[in-house]
Amino acid sequence: MSVRSGILAVLSLGPAYGSQVHGEVETRMHRVGSINVGQIYSTLDRLQSQGFVISKGMTGDGLPLYALTARGREEVEAWLTTADAGSSWSDFVGHVLLVASLPGAPVDDLVRAYRAAFGEEAVPTADSSDEPLAALGDQATRVLSSSALAWLDDVQRVLSTSDHARPLGSMRPRRGRRPRQSS
Repeated sequence: MSVRSGILAVLSLGPAYGSQVHGEVETRMHRVGSINVGQIYSTLDRLQSQGFVISKGMTGDGLPLYALTARGREEVEAWLTTADAGSSWSDFVGHVLLVASLPGAPVDDLVRAYRAAFGEEAVPTADSSDEPLAALGDQATRVLSSSALAWLDDVQRVLSTSDHARPLGSMRPRRGRRPRQSS
C-alpha cells in the first residue's frame, strides 16, 4: 500500500492538515515512526496538482486543511476493495489495518479479495522446475501465501468480536522538542 493511498483514505474521513494526516496514516497502518512527515506534505502537493485533493481552508491556528475531490473519493472507493498480492508484506498488512480502521469501510470485501489473491490458484502446488532456486522461490510463495491466509483468519476473528473503526482524530500530533527545564 502506498503512502498516497493511505493519505487519500484518511482524507475520506474529512478535511485534515498535513501533520494530522501523517499521524493518522502511521497509527492506522501500525507504522509509527516509519513515514517521514515531509513525504506526506510532498504527496499532498502532488495529489493537489493531480486533482485528487483540494485546499479546504485553515485550522483556527493557521494550518492548511486538505480535502478529497470527487476524483479523490473515487480513487479511495476503488482502493478499499482492491487487493495487491504483489505488494510487500508491510504494505499488505497496512492496507488491511487502515481499511479496518475506517468507519463503514468494506473490510470484509478487502479480506475476500486478498484471500482470492493469496488462494490456491495463485500458489504453485509443486516445484515447477528441477532448478533449486526456482523451487525455493515456489516454496517462498507457498509459505508467504499460507501466512497471509492465516493472518487474514486472525483479522476476521478479531473484527467479528468488536468494531475497530474510528473517526478522524482531533488530538493534535506533537511537534518539535520539549522545552528544556532550567535549573
